[in-house]
Amino acid sequence: MRLAIFTLTEDLHGYLVAEQLRLLGHQCHIVATDQLGFSPWLEWHNKDADAQLTDIDGERFNCAQLNAIWWRRVNTPMQNMPALEDEAAYKLIPNECRAALMGTLFTAFDGRWVNNPAAELRADNKLVQLRTARAVGFEVPDTLVSNDPTAIRQFVQKQGGSAVVKVVRGLADFSVPARRVTAKELTDDSSITACPAIWQGLVPGQTHLRVHVFGAQLLAVQIHSQKLDWRPDLTSPMQEYKLDTPLKTQCFALVKELGLEMGIIDIKLTPEHNPVFLEINPQGQFAFVEGLTGLPLSRLMAESLVQVSVKALRTVQDAQC
Repeated sequence: MRLAIFTLTEDLHGYLVAEQLRLLGHQCHIVATDQLGFSPWLEWHNKDADAQLTDIDGERFNCAQLNAIWWRRVNTPMQNMPALEDEAAYKLIPNECRAALMGTLFTAFDGRWVNNPAAELRADNKLVQLRTARAVGFEVPDTLVSNDPTAIRQFVQKQGGSAVVKVVRGLADFSVPARRVTAKELTDDSSITACPAIWQGLVPGQTHLRVHVFGAQLLAVQIHSQKLDWRPDLTSPMQEYKLDTPLKTQCFALVKELGLEMGIIDIKLTPEHNPVFLEINPQGQFAFVEGLTGLPLSRLMAESLVQVSVKALRTVQDAQC
Protein backbone atom coordinates (compact mmCIF):
# COMPACT_ATOMS: atom_id res chain seq x y z
CA MET A 1 0.00 0.00 0.00
CA ARG A 2 1.04 3.62 -0.57
CA LEU A 3 0.12 6.11 2.11
CA ALA A 4 0.90 9.66 3.16
CA ILE A 5 0.70 11.42 6.51
CA PHE A 6 0.10 15.18 6.49
CA THR A 7 1.24 16.64 9.80
CA LEU A 8 3.68 18.93 11.61
CA THR A 9 7.43 18.57 11.38
CA GLU A 10 7.69 17.84 15.11
CA ASP A 11 4.63 15.58 15.41
CA LEU A 12 5.84 12.37 17.04
CA HIS A 13 2.65 10.55 16.02
CA GLY A 14 3.46 10.85 12.33
CA TYR A 15 6.93 9.36 12.72
CA LEU A 16 5.77 6.52 14.99
CA VAL A 17 2.98 5.45 12.66
CA ALA A 18 5.11 5.88 9.51
CA GLU A 19 7.74 3.59 11.03
CA GLN A 20 5.10 0.97 11.85
CA LEU A 21 3.75 1.16 8.30
CA ARG A 22 7.21 0.56 6.91
CA LEU A 23 7.71 -2.38 9.27
CA LEU A 24 4.47 -3.79 7.89
CA GLY A 25 5.95 -3.51 4.38
CA HIS A 26 4.14 -0.44 3.08
CA GLN A 27 5.29 2.86 1.60
CA CYS A 28 4.64 5.99 3.63
CA HIS A 29 5.42 9.65 2.97
CA ILE A 30 5.26 12.39 5.59
CA VAL A 31 4.39 15.86 4.33
CA ALA A 32 5.29 18.67 6.74
CA THR A 33 2.25 20.94 6.67
CA ASP A 34 4.01 23.64 8.70
CA GLN A 35 6.91 23.86 6.21
CA LEU A 36 5.08 24.49 2.94
CA GLY A 37 6.01 28.14 2.51
CA PHE A 38 9.28 29.03 0.76
CA SER A 39 10.05 25.45 -0.30
CA PRO A 40 9.38 23.68 -3.62
CA TRP A 41 6.84 20.99 -2.79
CA LEU A 42 4.08 21.04 -5.45
CA GLU A 43 3.65 20.40 -9.18
CA TRP A 44 0.08 20.25 -10.51
CA HIS A 45 -1.11 20.61 -14.13
CA ASN A 46 -4.72 21.11 -15.20
CA LYS A 47 -4.42 18.66 -18.15
CA ASP A 48 -2.69 15.95 -16.15
CA ALA A 49 -4.27 13.62 -13.58
CA ASP A 50 -0.96 13.30 -11.78
CA ALA A 51 0.17 15.68 -9.05
CA GLN A 52 3.64 15.66 -7.56
CA LEU A 53 4.25 16.46 -3.89
CA THR A 54 7.50 16.50 -1.91
CA ASP A 55 7.76 14.73 1.42
CA ILE A 56 9.79 15.65 4.49
CA ASP A 57 12.82 13.75 3.15
CA GLY A 58 12.78 15.65 -0.16
CA GLU A 59 11.34 12.71 -2.10
CA ARG A 60 8.79 13.45 -4.84
CA PHE A 61 5.72 11.24 -5.07
CA ASN A 62 2.53 11.13 -7.09
CA CYS A 63 -0.44 11.71 -4.79
CA ALA A 64 -2.74 10.16 -7.41
CA GLN A 65 -1.12 6.82 -6.57
CA LEU A 66 -1.84 6.99 -2.84
CA ASN A 67 -4.30 4.52 -1.36
CA ALA A 68 -4.90 6.45 1.86
CA ILE A 69 -4.09 9.73 3.57
CA TRP A 70 -3.86 10.35 7.29
CA TRP A 71 -4.97 14.00 7.52
CA ARG A 72 -3.31 14.47 10.90
CA ARG A 73 -2.27 18.08 11.61
CA VAL A 74 -2.88 20.67 8.89
CA ASN A 75 -4.22 24.05 10.05
CA THR A 76 -1.14 25.24 11.92
CA PRO A 77 1.18 28.27 11.62
CA MET A 78 4.04 28.05 9.14
CA GLN A 79 7.37 27.57 10.91
CA ASN A 80 9.83 28.58 8.17
CA MET A 81 8.53 32.06 7.36
CA PRO A 82 11.37 34.60 6.91
CA ALA A 83 11.10 38.23 7.96
CA LEU A 84 8.75 40.00 5.56
CA GLU A 85 8.03 43.69 5.14
CA ASP A 86 4.39 43.15 4.22
CA GLU A 87 2.39 41.95 7.26
CA ALA A 88 -0.39 40.70 4.98
CA ALA A 89 2.01 38.17 3.50
CA TYR A 90 2.10 36.30 6.82
CA LYS A 91 -1.57 35.49 6.31
CA LEU A 92 -1.59 35.21 2.51
CA ILE A 93 1.25 32.72 2.09
CA PRO A 94 -0.02 30.03 4.52
CA ASN A 95 -3.55 30.38 3.13
CA GLU A 96 -2.30 30.00 -0.44
CA CYS A 97 -0.23 26.95 0.49
CA ARG A 98 -3.16 25.22 2.18
CA ALA A 99 -5.58 26.10 -0.63
CA ALA A 100 -3.17 24.69 -3.22
CA LEU A 101 -2.66 21.55 -1.13
CA MET A 102 -6.38 20.97 -0.70
CA GLY A 103 -7.07 21.62 -4.38
CA THR A 104 -4.35 19.17 -5.36
CA LEU A 105 -5.74 16.41 -3.18
CA PHE A 106 -9.38 17.07 -4.10
CA THR A 107 -8.55 16.76 -7.81
CA ALA A 108 -5.83 14.08 -7.86
CA PHE A 109 -6.40 11.82 -4.86
CA ASP A 110 -9.08 9.10 -5.13
CA GLY A 111 -8.22 7.03 -2.06
CA ARG A 112 -9.55 7.12 1.51
CA TRP A 113 -9.09 9.88 4.07
CA VAL A 114 -8.44 9.44 7.78
CA ASN A 115 -10.41 11.51 8.44
CA ASN A 116 -12.37 13.04 5.59
CA PRO A 117 -11.80 16.81 6.00
CA ALA A 118 -15.47 17.74 5.65
CA ALA A 119 -16.61 15.08 8.13
CA GLU A 120 -13.87 16.02 10.58
CA LEU A 121 -14.76 19.71 10.45
CA ARG A 122 -18.28 18.85 11.55
CA ALA A 123 -17.28 16.15 14.04
CA ASP A 124 -14.76 18.41 15.74
CA ASN A 125 -17.57 20.65 16.98
CA LYS A 126 -18.48 19.78 20.57
CA LEU A 127 -22.16 20.64 20.11
CA VAL A 128 -22.38 18.13 17.27
CA GLN A 129 -20.52 15.58 19.38
CA LEU A 130 -22.92 15.84 22.31
CA ARG A 131 -26.04 15.49 20.16
CA THR A 132 -24.57 12.56 18.24
CA ALA A 133 -23.34 10.81 21.39
CA ARG A 134 -26.79 11.05 22.92
CA ALA A 135 -28.33 9.74 19.69
CA VAL A 136 -26.19 6.56 19.80
CA GLY A 137 -27.10 5.88 23.42
CA PHE A 138 -24.47 7.63 25.54
CA GLU A 139 -25.35 9.42 28.73
CA VAL A 140 -24.09 13.01 28.45
CA PRO A 141 -23.83 15.78 31.07
CA ASP A 142 -26.54 18.40 31.31
CA THR A 143 -25.11 21.08 29.03
CA LEU A 144 -25.63 24.75 28.19
CA VAL A 145 -23.68 26.62 25.52
CA SER A 146 -24.15 30.33 26.05
CA ASN A 147 -22.70 33.76 26.77
CA ASP A 148 -25.93 35.08 28.31
CA PRO A 149 -25.20 35.90 31.99
CA THR A 150 -28.79 35.34 33.10
CA ALA A 151 -29.10 31.96 31.39
CA ILE A 152 -25.72 30.85 32.71
CA ARG A 153 -26.43 31.85 36.31
CA GLN A 154 -29.77 30.07 36.21
CA PHE A 155 -28.09 26.96 34.80
CA VAL A 156 -25.36 26.93 37.47
CA GLN A 157 -27.95 27.35 40.23
CA LYS A 158 -29.90 24.46 38.74
CA GLN A 159 -26.73 22.33 38.98
CA GLY A 160 -26.55 22.94 42.73
CA GLY A 161 -24.51 26.14 42.68
CA SER A 162 -21.48 24.91 40.74
CA ALA A 163 -20.74 23.69 37.23
CA VAL A 164 -17.92 22.86 34.84
CA VAL A 165 -16.93 25.41 32.20
CA LYS A 166 -14.85 24.58 29.14
CA VAL A 167 -14.03 26.10 25.77
CA VAL A 168 -16.14 25.36 22.71
CA ARG A 169 -13.12 24.92 20.46
CA GLY A 170 -9.94 26.16 22.09
CA LEU A 171 -6.58 26.79 20.42
CA ALA A 172 -4.04 24.41 18.96
CA ASP A 173 -1.19 26.40 20.50
CA PHE A 174 -2.07 25.60 24.12
CA SER A 175 -4.55 23.62 26.15
CA VAL A 176 -7.35 25.30 28.10
CA PRO A 177 -8.33 22.87 30.89
CA ALA A 178 -11.91 22.52 32.01
CA ARG A 179 -12.53 24.09 35.42
CA ARG A 180 -15.18 24.12 38.11
CA VAL A 181 -16.92 27.42 38.87
CA THR A 182 -19.42 28.39 41.53
CA ALA A 183 -22.37 30.73 41.33
CA LYS A 184 -20.53 33.22 43.55
CA GLU A 185 -17.74 33.54 40.97
CA LEU A 186 -20.09 34.60 38.16
CA THR A 187 -19.97 38.33 38.86
CA ASP A 188 -18.30 39.79 35.75
CA ASP A 189 -20.80 40.12 32.89
CA SER A 190 -18.14 41.39 30.47
CA SER A 191 -16.13 38.16 30.89
CA ILE A 192 -19.23 36.01 30.50
CA THR A 193 -20.46 37.78 27.37
CA ALA A 194 -17.03 37.86 25.68
CA CYS A 195 -17.78 34.59 23.87
CA PRO A 196 -19.91 31.48 24.33
CA ALA A 197 -18.57 28.69 26.51
CA ILE A 198 -19.72 25.19 27.39
CA TRP A 199 -21.32 24.93 30.85
CA GLN A 200 -21.99 21.43 32.17
CA GLY A 201 -23.20 19.67 35.24
CA LEU A 202 -20.40 18.09 37.24
CA VAL A 203 -19.98 14.35 36.65
CA PRO A 204 -18.95 12.68 39.95
CA GLY A 205 -16.15 10.15 40.16
CA GLN A 206 -12.39 9.84 39.78
CA THR A 207 -12.18 7.25 36.99
CA HIS A 208 -11.66 8.45 33.43
CA LEU A 209 -11.56 6.39 30.24
CA ARG A 210 -9.72 7.33 27.06
CA VAL A 211 -10.93 5.17 24.22
CA HIS A 212 -8.82 4.96 21.06
CA VAL A 213 -10.87 3.97 18.01
CA PHE A 214 -8.79 3.29 14.91
CA GLY A 215 -11.12 1.87 12.26
CA ALA A 216 -12.07 -1.62 13.46
CA GLN A 217 -9.42 -1.43 16.22
CA LEU A 218 -10.27 -0.24 19.73
CA LEU A 219 -8.13 0.11 22.83
CA ALA A 220 -9.16 1.89 26.03
CA VAL A 221 -7.14 3.04 29.02
CA GLN A 222 -8.31 3.90 32.51
CA ILE A 223 -6.94 6.99 34.26
CA HIS A 224 -7.48 7.46 37.99
CA SER A 225 -7.40 11.12 38.94
CA GLN A 226 -9.03 13.31 41.54
CA LYS A 227 -8.65 16.30 39.23
CA LEU A 228 -11.48 17.51 37.04
CA ASP A 229 -9.19 17.54 33.98
CA TRP A 230 -6.46 14.91 34.22
CA ARG A 231 -4.60 15.96 31.05
CA PRO A 232 -2.23 18.58 32.56
CA ASP A 233 -1.01 15.97 35.08
CA LEU A 234 0.29 12.83 33.40
CA THR A 235 1.45 11.29 36.68
CA SER A 236 -2.03 9.83 37.22
CA PRO A 237 -2.15 6.00 37.18
CA MET A 238 -2.98 4.73 33.69
CA GLN A 239 -3.63 1.18 32.49
CA GLU A 240 -5.48 -0.76 29.83
CA TYR A 241 -9.22 -1.12 30.41
CA LYS A 242 -11.49 -3.71 28.79
CA LEU A 243 -14.78 -2.19 27.69
CA ASP A 244 -17.95 -4.22 27.95
CA THR A 245 -19.74 -4.99 24.68
CA PRO A 246 -22.47 -2.30 24.94
CA LEU A 247 -19.96 0.48 25.61
CA LYS A 248 -17.65 -0.75 22.87
CA THR A 249 -20.60 -0.80 20.44
CA GLN A 250 -21.51 2.78 21.38
CA CYS A 251 -17.94 3.96 20.76
CA PHE A 252 -17.83 2.39 17.31
CA ALA A 253 -21.31 3.75 16.54
CA LEU A 254 -20.30 7.28 17.55
CA VAL A 255 -17.25 7.30 15.29
CA LYS A 256 -19.27 5.90 12.39
CA GLU A 257 -22.20 8.29 12.89
CA LEU A 258 -19.80 11.25 12.80
CA GLY A 259 -18.41 10.01 9.49
CA LEU A 260 -14.94 9.35 10.89
CA GLU A 261 -12.40 6.58 10.49
CA MET A 262 -10.71 7.33 13.82
CA GLY A 263 -11.39 9.23 17.03
CA ILE A 264 -10.20 9.45 20.64
CA ILE A 265 -13.14 9.43 23.06
CA ASP A 266 -13.05 10.77 26.63
CA ILE A 267 -15.51 9.18 29.08
CA LYS A 268 -15.94 9.47 32.83
CA LEU A 269 -17.21 6.67 35.05
CA THR A 270 -19.49 7.65 37.90
CA PRO A 271 -19.06 5.96 41.32
CA GLU A 272 -21.77 3.53 40.15
CA HIS A 273 -19.59 2.76 37.07
CA ASN A 274 -22.00 4.42 34.66
CA PRO A 275 -20.10 5.78 31.62
CA VAL A 276 -20.75 9.44 30.77
CA PHE A 277 -19.54 10.80 27.43
CA LEU A 278 -17.46 13.99 27.60
CA GLU A 279 -16.00 14.55 24.13
CA ILE A 280 -14.30 13.02 21.10
CA ASN A 281 -11.18 14.34 19.37
CA PRO A 282 -11.05 13.24 15.71
CA GLN A 283 -7.24 13.53 15.73
CA GLY A 284 -6.54 13.03 19.40
CA GLN A 285 -3.09 12.51 20.89
CA PHE A 286 -2.12 8.95 21.79
CA ALA A 287 1.69 8.82 21.74
CA PHE A 288 1.88 9.87 25.40
CA VAL A 289 -0.39 6.95 26.36
CA GLU A 290 1.85 4.55 24.45
CA GLY A 291 4.90 6.00 26.15
CA LEU A 292 3.40 5.73 29.64
CA THR A 293 1.80 2.31 29.30
CA GLY A 294 3.70 0.51 26.54
CA LEU A 295 0.42 -0.23 24.73
CA PRO A 296 0.95 -0.60 20.93
CA LEU A 297 -1.24 2.31 19.83
CA SER A 298 0.94 3.43 16.92
CA ARG A 299 0.91 -0.15 15.62
CA LEU A 300 -2.87 -0.31 15.85
CA MET A 301 -3.15 3.02 14.04
CA ALA A 302 -0.82 1.77 11.30
CA GLU A 303 -2.83 -1.43 10.92
CA SER A 304 -6.05 0.56 10.63
CA LEU A 305 -4.50 2.73 7.90
CA VAL A 306 -3.57 -0.43 6.00
CA GLN A 307 -7.15 -1.69 6.33
CA VAL A 308 -8.43 1.62 4.99
CA SER A 309 -5.95 1.40 2.10
CA VAL A 310 -7.12 -2.09 1.20
CA LYS A 311 -10.72 -0.86 1.11
CA ALA A 312 -9.69 1.99 -1.18
CA LEU A 313 -7.86 -0.37 -3.51
CA ARG A 314 -10.84 -2.72 -3.68
CA THR A 315 -13.13 0.20 -4.50
CA VAL A 316 -10.90 1.16 -7.43
CA GLN A 317 -10.72 -2.45 -8.64
CA ASP A 318 -14.49 -2.84 -8.42
CA ALA A 319 -14.95 0.37 -10.42
CA GLN A 320 -12.59 -0.90 -13.12
CA CYS A 321 -14.52 -4.16 -13.36
